[in-house]
Amino acid sequence: MVIMGIDSSTPQSSVALLKDGRVLGQAENCENLTFSDKVLSLVDKVLTKSGTRFEDVDGLCLTTGPGSFTGLRVGASLLKGLVLATSKPFVKIDTLEATALRAMPINNKICAILDAKKKEVYTACFKPSGETLERLTPDRAVTPYQLCEEITEPTVFIGSGLDSYGVLLASQLRKNFLPTHKTTPFTVAACAARLAEKYFETDKCFNLSELNIKYVRKPEAELKFAKKI
Repeated sequence: MVIMGIDSSTPQSSVALLKDGRVLGQAENCENLTFSDKVLSLVDKVLTKSGTRFEDVDGLCLTTGPGSFTGLRVGASLLKGLVLATSKPFVKIDTLEATALRAMPINNKICAILDAKKKEVYTACFKPSGETLERLTPDRAVTPYQLCEEITEPTVFIGSGLDSYGVLLASQLRKNFLPTHKTTPFTVAACAARLAEKYFETDKCFNLSELNIKYVRKPEAELKFAKKI
């Protein structure tokens, strides 16, 4: 089975192809492009480099949040277009779970963290269970200080939120803050595809009405509109 993983919910945006547990190719955004341009260019790059035709892709998976509101909408629109054009099945993958999987294999608790703006982070914690992850907390938007109060054991932190809050977390948590020192071999999209391969037979969808984005908190436009009412 060949699965294409797509992530546009994180700043790096990535696309990957997975065949029977093996990554055929992956690409991550390294250029200053708009969300729509970058994802389409990554799809083309991965297909070309792996020598794969889109017709040979058996299914798709998309990270559905939490993450960038704009990025999530772009990813959802791209997936809808691909599904409508090809009738291929798809699987929805939680962004924070795919992010946490990048830290595997490891024995410590894993905390996935993304910058949610407004001095908050999107976060969820997981416990390694063999080669898989066991969820310990739901996806939430909290302040870094709130997160620090909840961390009571050595925890591996991973995710783009470390670019903004890594120093603060390290100073507050001290020995309980374990950064990912090595360069992780897989992109978020590749990890999403690995999760999708596991869930594909039970969770695959054909109906686009089942494609729900997990914003965690309301978009800014909604909040501003609510204040005016």
